[in-house]
Amino acid sequence: MTTHEEAAEQLRAIRTMMQRATIFRALSGEAAMLGGALSLACGWISEGKAGWAWGSVWLVGLAGALVFASWQLFRAARASGKTFWSHGLKVALRGALPSLIAGGFLGLLFLRHGTAGRETHAASMWILHYGLALLAIREFAPKSMSWLGIAFAVTGIASFSAMTFVQSASPLLLKLGPSGLMAATFGGFHLLYGAAIVTTTRRDPAEA
Repeated sequence: MTTHEEAAEQLRAIRTMMQRATIFRALSGEAAMLGGALSLACGWISEGKAGWAWGSVWLVGLAGALVFASWQLFRAARASGKTFWSHGLKVALRGALPSLIAGGFLGLLFLRHGTAGRETHAASMWILHYGLALLAIREFAPKSMSWLGIAFAVTGIASFSAMTFVQSASPLLLKLGPSGLMAATFGGFHLLYGAAIVTTTRRDPAEA
């Protein structure tokens, strides 16, 4: 391969990565803010509920966030003249879905067959695997999304470990409860992330 061909190949690779990152830029700001707000609302509604009644509140919130994210993707694709089911979206789903499906299944399994603290165990599974899903697509997502993934993964590991291996979980975890834990992560983390992305985008549209 000649020097010219190598340079052309590198440009094609860079262009592909930029196209993939566009998906996440379209989602990052408004979708994160709305997802955070929905999570805070779900945290308030689910407080005091248990088992499937608790989980169903969060599943409804997830459905609402997915609908808005899909609309954001459709709007971005239409504005750029591209197809909704793009190559970048397919690659992102291939990377993220294994962790999301595994975490979702394990969380529901805890709700169905778990005993004491099953809601907190389910919340920990969802938080951990959501973080792993974000980290799985970090190669072609904004750098800030990697930090978001790390925050979720670390929180999920810490909360699950505290509930599973410690005789009495930390006072903070017990005080938060499962609804508070979900609201603090899916609500608080997303709101902080969305605010950071929005302000950064205003200063420099090329940055994520």
